[in-house]
Amino acid sequence: MTEPSVLLATARQEHLVYYRTLSEHLPDLDGDVIAAAHEAIRELTSPRPDATVPVSAYAPVIEAVAAAVEYCEFTGHGEGVRYYRYWHTLLLADQALGA
Repeated sequence: MTEPSVLLATARQEHLVYYRTLSEHLPDLDGDVIAAAHEAIRELTSPRPDATVPVSAYAPVIEAVAAAVEYCEFTGHGEGVRYYRYWHTLLLADQALGA
């Protein structure tokens, strides 16, 4: 039987692949906040030589995506609010898996 820690690490790696795919379909929004969220997402999902992402790498991305949610709420972009809330929830779950 596979160790639980190995399963969780594998799940986090699979989620990064999903995030990378999802990032190719980001809502077409303008603004510095959105650009910062997209950059944080790209940084998190960029391939790494050792194929591991430290749990600490999630915090700035979670903050950037939370800011994108607030920005979309402020600007009234409903699709962006739903999209970034979804992504925020997934990131929080992955951060918890690695803790």
